[in-house]
Parts: sequence; structure tokens; C-alpha cells
Amino acid sequence: MASVGGANVFAADRRSGAAGVIAGGDDFSNFRGSGEFDFDNFVAAGSLRASGMRDFGGDGGGAMSTAGNNTFDYHCRRAREGRAKRRLNHWLVQALLIIGMVAGIGFGAVVICIGVALGWLLVAVGTICLMLLFWVKIELAHVPAGKTDDINDLLTGNVMGYLSPQPTATELAGMLQKTQSGRFMALRFGLGTEFLQFVAERLNCSVEDIFAKAREVMVKTKSEQIEGAVLIVAMVESYADYERLLAAAKLELADLYDGVVWHNYLHGLVKGEKQSRHTGGIARDLTFGYIPTLERMGRNISAEREHASRTQIHIAAHDEIIQKMVQIFAGNGRQNVALIGPAGSGRATIMNAFAELLLDADSDVPRNVKFRQVFMLDAAALLSYADSARGGIESLLMEVLGEAYAAKNIIIYLKNAELFFTEDTGAVDVTNVLMPIIEAGNVRMILAMEQQKFLEISAKNATLANALNKIMVTPANEAETMKAMQDRAPILEYKYNVVYSYLALKEAYRLSERYVHDLEMPGRALNLLESAANFAVNHLVNAEAVQAAVEKTEGVKVGVATATAERDKLLNLENLIHERMIDQVGAVKTVSDALRRAAAGVRNENRPIGTFLFLGPTGVGKTELAKALSQVYFGGEGELVRLDLNEFVSAADVTRLIADGAEDPLSLCAQVMKKPFSVVLLDEIEKAHPQVLTTLLQLLDEGILRDVKNREVSFRDTIVIATSNAGALQIRDKLAAGEDLLRVKDELVNELITSGEFKPEFINRFDEICIFQPLAKSDLMKIVDLLVEGVNKTLAPQKIRVQLDDEAKAILVEQGYDPQLGARPMRRIVQQTVENIVAKAVLSGAAASGSEIMISGEMLRQTLGG
Repeated sequence: MASVGGANVFAADRRSGAAGVIAGGDDFSNFRGSGEFDFDNFVAAGSLRASGMRDFGGDGGGAMSTAGNNTFDYHCRRAREGRAKRRLNHWLVQALLIIGMVAGIGFGAVVICIGVALGWLLVAVGTICLMLLFWVKIELAHVPAGKTDDINDLLTGNVMGYLSPQPTATELAGMLQKTQSGRFMALRFGLGTEFLQFVAERLNCSVEDIFAKAREVMVKTKSEQIEGAVLIVAMVESYADYERLLAAAKLELADLYDGVVWHNYLHGLVKGEKQSRHTGGIARDLTFGYIPTLERMGRNISAEREHASRTQIHIAAHDEIIQKMVQIFAGNGRQNVALIGPAGSGRATIMNAFAELLLDADSDVPRNVKFRQVFMLDAAALLSYADSARGGIESLLMEVLGEAYAAKNIIIYLKNAELFFTEDTGAVDVTNVLMPIIEAGNVRMILAMEQQKFLEISAKNATLANALNKIMVTPANEAETMKAMQDRAPILEYKYNVVYSYLALKEAYRLSERYVHDLEMPGRALNLLESAANFAVNHLVNAEAVQAAVEKTEGVKVGVATATAERDKLLNLENLIHERMIDQVGAVKTVSDALRRAAAGVRNENRPIGTFLFLGPTGVGKTELAKALSQVYFGGEGELVRLDLNEFVSAADVTRLIADGAEDPLSLCAQVMKKPFSVVLLDEIEKAHPQVLTTLLQLLDEGILRDVKNREVSFRDTIVIATSNAGALQIRDKLAAGEDLLRVKDELVNELITSGEFKPEFINRFDEICIFQPLAKSDLMKIVDLLVEGVNKTLAPQKIRVQLDDEAKAILVEQGYDPQLGARPMRRIVQQTVENIVAKAVLSGAAASGSEIMISGEMLRQTLGG
């Protein structure tokens, strides 16, 4: 038994990590505040309106089934057996029965041997204790359903054992957490005692009505009996305003139905693991040949699966693939299969299930393939071994394949088979060795390849492609992936001592679909689900834990801002940015609003966080705003991806946008793959070639670019800022003439489209076009302060500070301002004056540690004059 957050998780098979089910424990206090449901907030929000309650059978209750008797009979046989099981299964009663059995039979036998008749009474008591133990463990272990549609024949013995003669909805809510499936729903969905009591107190129906609704749930979920989980769903659905209630917990009624099915499935797995498996025994191995090299170099998948938990197939297409593989190897054609599909699509699962099917003596497969054993050869491992072996890879392959052919009941599974047919790094082309074997069809082989690699190999060697029986493995859809995660969750729970909520599984699918790109479903979701175990709180893996896993592994922000510090930063983003840059209030507010929308979860997640076109003269802060944004919110200026598009002036430069990182680490796609949560700055976009701009349209519109390897690179967690000096002169003149900024923007955009500077479809892709105004003298004075503060940060380790008097600042403003270049020359002037004065003072010893250097206007004039 592994304790998990106050509950116990039973693992059916510790060796194989077989499925587990919740089996004990009643304390769910550790799971409050986990984000699954908050009653206080729900009530405080005014969501519960007594006046809005409807009679059961109205909009919220749904139709009721009236078939069969729904009145509970406290005195029926199954109810009595349920109560007996509950009482006798208590640990104290069990301990007393065991003590009574051992003491009664053992001590009684001793007393009888010494001739005392009282010993027979002791033996009788011990025998009664033994009979009671057997009765509980065997007869009462499972109280089967009755043969009628009476509610007393449909309720499970566990449920009936807790019911009083006249149960109420409130009593029902309290006892459901004592059942195994009730605890399952509490842990996975947050539907604990408090939730159910909350519902029960507001129900406008009787227990008989709940039982009637439970019949419907039982039928829809294909449950064998009405258990605790079924009753929980029935109670919730009987509540008139259940949709609003579940919405507060981020759930839907369909999720609860899926939860019942999930519990039934896990319960069935545990029962299945207890059943004996017929795999042919020793007799199947009598005809094996001698395969020393194959046993040393390969893995016997069949032997591994013989003692492991059964592989579950959740994708209908995969089951069809397995049947097709059986047909191929049972037929008279070429005995090979090319299993082609992307990583993560389930090829390994298919192979495990295929190996199990062939070993299953009860399976309906042809005799000429039954009990065939599957040996996996990893191409990468073979190539690594062959480098140091005499004769190289060719002789090694011939040896292992020869042994497989001689043994006659071996199927070779070549993992990463593409490595044998290419000359890429880490690969060796041995087509000349494998082609004759494949064409002859004497050695049963399964070649697993990635789809893109197979297409490349087929283009070079059509003969090889035609010689293979190709089977495509397609990625799983959402429903199939959810089933795969539900299957894997108990194994991960045992491994990491955690419990997964249902919302964690849903979030793992949603986020992996968006952020994990190296695998396909269900592999990408399963990997994320496992990573999330490291972020569990109180042993609970909820949706927030999955979000944390994505944020840490992928470097993005995916959750709604909840931490106080993060909320405060977002609400005060403009002030934080203005600590770094001056003026341009409108542009700063626009990008700040975009980040707040993203953090609140109200933006379109299929586009970048925000796309902006900054127009204005040079030196007015367009690039500085991008840097400030990167520093303040994205974690530093290092999270800025910057491209100077005046270097992308030909059509051929498109390849530099989408180049693979191995060939060009500075390509746009390569940089964003490394920094998916960043500011993308496209400087001087008006100078780029039209074909480059056309390529960027998909980025702006859909938030993705495809690189040269056809991989999707997501820009959906970036802010994209394009800067342009186009129309700078018009902006300066119109604003100087006192025209309204909004009117200036509209006129300028029209002029840029009319002149052909930008195409309308390009301009329309931006969320907002921001006009940057020329800086005034008062703005430049503030910029001087920022630049001097930057010098002081540099000097901070030496404990030296610099201050300028007003005259010195005025001189810097006069010398550092250019109507055409804005404030851009200012930094250069500060370097030539302030920094040079400080350097001389430090080197001459005039400025020691802890001192302050006051720079006057006279000192600046002398420096500039020199």
C-alpha cells in the first residue's frame, strides 16, 4: 500500500506497474485549495440562487426513468450481506477473528491433548472465527447484482452496507466517500464529502429520484451495478443548477460520466491481472533454434510481455494494424511489415500488443504465427556495437538474421530501421545486405521508421519501398489520447507516489498539443503527464502542476496569473516599462494591455500574444520599448529575438527565416524554438523583400512558421513587434502642425498602402499600429537621467556613484539631440563625456570606493572642448 495524500493507492502488480485503484482512506483535507473546486468563492459569487431552483425534471434535472422499484429495503438479503461485510471487514474485527482462530484452534488442541474437555469448546470458537474469515474473504468479497431490475438488486453491497432503513440525500452524500469508487471521484474530480453535502442540502428530490437517475447513469456508462461513483453523478445531475456548479469546478457533466467509465476500466484491469494467462508454456520453446547472438544483441519482447501487465489498445486504428500484421505473417507473401509513423504515435504500444497476441493461447490467430516470438533489434545500438566488432555491421546483421531464420519462430523487429538505409550522421547504408533478405521474404521482419525518413528513403530507392508491406500509424485523437492517459496514470501514480486529477489529464492534452512538437499523440501528452508528477502539491497532480511542468520545460507562461507578485506586475506594467523608457504612453499601454489579456486567459490562443507595427522617426524608442518589455516581463533582454530585416532584401533570404537550427542557429525559427516565450523584434521591416514579408504573414495570422524540415514552430507565446521608419517625415510634420494622433495614423497607413510601401493584407495582420512621436526637450532630460542611472549600475560593484548638475544635463541635451536621429546620439555623447570623466577619476585615484563624483557643466564643456 502506498499512501497518497491521505488516501491509499493499491497497485495490483508492483513488478509490472499494473493499474491501481483507490482503495482506502477518508481524509481529503490535503486536497483543498488545489484548484479543483472552491465552495467559498462559489457561494460568495452569488451563484447559488434559492429562488432559481427548479423542480427535478425541469431544465436542470433531465428526464427520469421510472422503470423498476426504487425503494430501498433495509432488510433484504443483499443489504444484510453488505452490512455484515462492512462490519467484519473492519481492521479491529479482522484482528480479533485472526487472534480467535489462532488461539482457539491452537490452544484448544493443546488443551485437548492434555485431556481437558474445554479444549473442544476452544477449537469450536477458533473454527467459527475461521469460517467467518473465509465468509468475508470469499463469499462476501463481491456481493453480485441480483437478477431483477429492483434497486435492491442493482446497488452494490458496499453501498447497501452503509444505508439506514430510510436513507436521506444528506446521508447518501456522507456515505458515498466511504466506498471505493466514491473516493476515486473525490480524488480525481474534487467531488468530496463537502461538495456532495453542499448538493444534497439543496436537492429538490427524494432518494428514490436519485436512484432512478442512477439507473440512467448506470446504463449510459455500461456499469454492472450502481456503485458510489454512479450515485455521485446521479446526485449532481439531480441538482437543478448543476451546469453552473460544475462550471465553477471547470468540469462538465460529460467529464463525470467519463470518470465512472474510467473507474470501471481500472477496476476491470485489476480483475484481469488476477486471471491466469495461457502462453504455451515450455512446449512452445521446444522447436527453438540456437540463437546466442540474437539473445545477446536483441530484446525478447515476447518474454517481457509474458509477465507484464496487459497492453491496452485505445485506438481503433491500432487494433486494425495488429490484425493486418497477423494476416501478413500468416499469409504466403513477403514476410515483412514497414511500420511507418511519427515518434509518439504508438508504434511501441502496437508492438507490445502484437507480441502478447501471438503468445496468447486463447487468441484467434492462425496456427502458423501463434507463439512466434518478437525480438527487437535497436539499429542505433547495433551500429554502435558494430563499430568495435570484427567484420562490421554487415556481418553482424547476417549473423543475427541467420539465427532468426534457422530458429523458424522468430519475428525480427528493427527499431529505427531508417538508420540502415541512409548515410546520415550515426547511420550506415546497408541496403545491399538487407534488400536480398527483404525481397526473398524468408526472415519475418518488422521495420519501424519515421514517416519523413521513409519518404526520403523511398525517393532514393523505389525498389525497397515496393518490397515492403507498408502500414501507416496515425496519431491519436483527443478521446483516444485521454484513454491512453487514463491507462498510464495509475502506473505513474505508483512510480511517483502521486494522484492525478481528471483536469490534469485534460490539461496535459491541451498543452502538449500546443507546446510539445517532437512527438505525436498520445506520446506527447503522456510525456507531459509524467513530467507534471515533479510539480505535484500534497501529492496531487492537478491542472496547475501540468502548467508548471510546461512553463519549466518549455520556457513559456501558460497559466492564468494567480500569484500576487505576478498580478501586481501586470497591473503596473506601464510604470515598470517607463522606468526604462520615456514617453510613448500610447504604445506602452497597447502592449501592456496585450500581456494582461494573455495572462487573464482572454486572448486568442491561436495567434501570438500581440502583433504590433511601430511607426515613427528613428531614435524615439521603438526598439527600446521592445527591449524594455523583454526585460520587465519576459525575464531579461536575453529573451529578445531580434532580426534586422535590412539584411533580408532578396527572395533567397526567406531560407534564413526558416533554416534548421543545426544549419543556422540565428534563423528566426531556430531562435524562437529555443525561446518560445519572448519578444520577436523585426527591425526596419520596410526594407525586407516582398517574399520575406509574405512568409511572415502566416506568423502574424496563425502564430506559426514551418521550418525547412516542415516542423511547426510556434510563435503563439511571443509578442511580435515590427518597426519601421516609413512615413517618419510625414509623422513629424503632421504632429508639428498640431494634427490629432489618431487622424495622423489613419492618414499615414493609407499613404503607405497607396504608395506600395506595404500591402493591405500585411498591414491588416497587425493587432495594432502604434505611432511614436518625436521626443521633446523635456523627454531628453529624462533620458539623460536614465543613461546616468545606467552608468551608476555599472559602477555599483566599485561603490562609486555619479551625479550631474542641471547645467551638465542641459549641455548633454543640446549636444545629444538631433532632429533626424532623435535621442540616438545621446548615448554616444554620454559615453564620450560622463564615462570618460569617471574613468580618469578612477584610474587617478581621485574616486575611491564609496565616493560620489559630481559632474558640472564646466567639466563637460572642458571635455567636449578637448
